[in-house]
Amino acid sequence: MKNKFLTVCLFLLVAMACSKQEKSESKELTIISNNSEEDINQIKLEKLEFDIEDLIGRGEAVISNENIYFVDKLNSQLLKFDAEGNYLETPISKGEGPSEIQRFENFIISGDFKYFLSGYTIYEFDQKNELSNRTVLDFYHGSSMKEIESNPQPDDPGIYEVKYSNNEIFVRDGKFYSKIETSNPKLNFLMHEKYYKKSANYGEFDLKTGKILRVLGKKPPIYLKYKYIPHFDFYYHDLSDDEIYISFEPDSLIYIADKDFNFKEAFGVSGKGMIQEYIEVSELDDYDDYWKGNRARNGFYRQIKFIAEDDLLFRTYNTGSKDRSSTEYEDNPLRMQIYKSKVLIGDVEIPNYFKVIGKIGEYFYADGSGGNPDNEEIVVYKFKLE
Repeated sequence: MKNKFLTVCLFLLVAMACSKQEKSESKELTIISNNSEEDINQIKLEKLEFDIEDLIGRGEAVISNENIYFVDKLNSQLLKFDAEGNYLETPISKGEGPSEIQRFENFIISGDFKYFLSGYTIYEFDQKNELSNRTVLDFYHGSSMKEIESNPQPDDPGIYEVKYSNNEIFVRDGKFYSKIETSNPKLNFLMHEKYYKKSANYGEFDLKTGKILRVLGKKPPIYLKYKYIPHFDFYYHDLSDDEIYISFEPDSLIYIADKDFNFKEAFGVSGKGMIQEYIEVSELDDYDDYWKGNRARNGFYRQIKFIAEDDLLFRTYNTGSKDRSSTEYEDNPLRMQIYKSKVLIGDVEIPNYFKVIGKIGEYFYADGSGGNPDNEEIVVYKFKLE
């Protein structure tokens, strides 16, 4: 494998990624250009059998401490299984008791603690699966409502709210992080270029009080190629030590950022057969009308998972449908790139809704529960790279 390192200004990144030159306030960014060594063109998937009956749930699977957890959002419960799918326990369930919860949208395990986000409320459960803290996210404690309404600024936390769709939360160094967005009439993704140039992607919160401390992260220059693409204003991340890997839907590059979400490096190869004929939308009435078609017919990059022990990174992406009349997401083929030491070593077909969630022993595990239309089973695959 051969890596070629080029250090260039973000000014040049714009020229390469966007074919449009824009001056940037960012410092230098290392772009890693690599020679692909695609040795892997298919993977053999084994579907796990879970020993649980009559499940009517909706959610996703995650891995922690070599166990599989199914986050059942429909029934507000957390189910725990071993690596072979054998049921172990239901550590948290729906209700008002000390180990119960009413509902939630997002979930993360951090050390011995479990965190749920329900609306704007954080529920923290300790190692005994008992509720140890509950707090509400506060975006406004340091903001002026007058300024928010009349002169919204991208560095003002008060203009933001929790990013509901495709949100991902995490806890690091005693702080709580959530994706954020703004729908302010004077600063939003439908009609303001400033949104794509200046708005933040993440909120950092005090875990005990819920008060927002900082807004962090910026969008890459690829968005300035369009005017505007709000249907693809989504991004995905994974943590590694003091770094965070971030992938943005329209961008072939994968960014490595520091703890303050400043981009340090970028690498990545365009997906195979990508169709990126995005319909630009700048009117509110057009947003819903073009949503399904835009995402069913076009290619975009999706979830990423970094496996530190192997220096491997997996990134899924939709290629786009050749049927330009399609409005069904299921018709948009999904593939997965595999990077080793930032070099592309594989690009394979995978089932829709597939995303790698971790590694146990010699096997990599992937969740596929999002593609379960009747919500009657937990879908988890395992595979090896050979």
